[in-house]
Amino acid sequence: MARPERLSGWLILTALVWFAAGGILGLFLPALQAFLPQGGAARLYAIALTGHGVAFVFGGLFQLMVGLSLLQARSCMEETGSSPPRLLPRWLYGLLNGGLILLTLANLQGFAPSYTLMYPLPTVGPARGMWGRGPLILALVGIALVLLAVLYLYPAALARTMWGRLYPSRRQWERMRRDPGMLGMAAYVGMMPILGLPVFLLAAVVFAVVLGLLRPEQLPSWCRIPLGPLLPQIRPEVDPWPFNVAFWLFAHNLMEAMGIMALAAVYALVPLYTRAPTPRLYSPGMGVLAVGLYTLSAIPAFGHHLYTMISTSPPGFTALAQAASWLTGFAAAFTAFNIGATLWRDGLRLHPAPLFVLGGFLLYLIDGFVALQLATRAWNLRLHGTLYVTAHTMTILIAVGMIWLGMLYHHHPGLRGWPLEARRGFLHAGLTFLGALGMFYTLLRAGAAGIPRRAYPWPGDGPGFGVAMLLFGVLFALAQVLFVVHLLRPPQPATIAPRPSPSGEPSPSLQQRPA
Repeated sequence: MARPERLSGWLILTALVWFAAGGILGLFLPALQAFLPQGGAARLYAIALTGHGVAFVFGGLFQLMVGLSLLQARSCMEETGSSPPRLLPRWLYGLLNGGLILLTLANLQGFAPSYTLMYPLPTVGPARGMWGRGPLILALVGIALVLLAVLYLYPAALARTMWGRLYPSRRQWERMRRDPGMLGMAAYVGMMPILGLPVFLLAAVVFAVVLGLLRPEQLPSWCRIPLGPLLPQIRPEVDPWPFNVAFWLFAHNLMEAMGIMALAAVYALVPLYTRAPTPRLYSPGMGVLAVGLYTLSAIPAFGHHLYTMISTSPPGFTALAQAASWLTGFAAAFTAFNIGATLWRDGLRLHPAPLFVLGGFLLYLIDGFVALQLATRAWNLRLHGTLYVTAHTMTILIAVGMIWLGMLYHHHPGLRGWPLEARRGFLHAGLTFLGALGMFYTLLRAGAAGIPRRAYPWPGDGPGFGVAMLLFGVLFALAQVLFVVHLLRPPQPATIAPRPSPSGEPSPSLQQRPA
């Protein structure tokens, strides 16, 4: 295995370990709801919820996307004639996992502000005696390292791998006008370093004040918002609006950028598994339009997270957010038509890779209707604080994860020298899809019943919903256990393929049709 592929292999392997940790904590949450409905484990529930978010989203899903997207981007290196970067991905791997380990240590010491880690929740703990100053500092350092990796090191590594430098040449710009897969990766490179800058700077200010490097009295009022609970002597009259704008500008668009990356993977992989002699999309131009429309409309769509701030949200801003949110739905519809027309025209060769990618994309579309519902102001005010929102968040993450699992099936021969067995892959994809769909509809039904999110215990019929969530969660987990067994199983002699040359040649890329 060549060095760049070895590093991608480590990223993927580490992501699977974090996935396992996040999955165990995820099963623990409905188990508490089902078997301890009378309460008594609220602190444990909060710790497990925070740990699940850290491990599953950033340790598992994001890291899996990093490892596979760097492999995917190598198909563009042929134009530059340069070799893939080695130092940037190593720093990315080290800082991302170092930050996650620090967050995990803080979590084990009681740091449990909830799934989103949103300020001022981290600073509330020391003021209320829920966790100490030590876990808070550990968590802040961990958050800073993760943000540095997500916002700057990963875009830089992706750009260097894809273009040979931090920006594309004129020839590469011309290619992106015809290649929605490459354009989707470029969207992350262009979006996140800019959109994440406000929250990154604010996190740096909070950390400096906690360490005593800055005096909070000298800061602008909007910077003092997360400091009030930590420093009770500061009682500024502040407006929470600016901070919430900075946070959701980052958090929402990070999820959207990961979704755009997943759509780019769909565009790149599905044509390779058609029956046509030459892989090609039905309409590359429509694909570029969909990715561009999705990217531009996703940026102002973050305002739908602020609908409940009725007294401070300008009406024009909320109207723009609602319109932009619906435009992202049109972009997804264009993608669905394009992929569907490609399969209708050329057919599909059965393989776990496209099955996973198409299953994840179908789940993405199903969840998209809920996303549009929550992006509509009247529905949002009714459902915002319920498990309806949790259903949307969980399902979009699982859908993106399924798409990248499909990419893993595609790249496995280049990473390890042999393909995974198709029948086991079909079983893995089917059980994963059924488990995800069951959890999705269970949470939707619970949210429609008014059960609040991030709450323990769930009121009313909460224990029944907890049992259903646990059953579907176990089904989902069983699929992943079978997958790990499949990965660990030695290859059969008939399935062993020649290993790639160790001379640094790319692994089977998305430019090549799999055998």
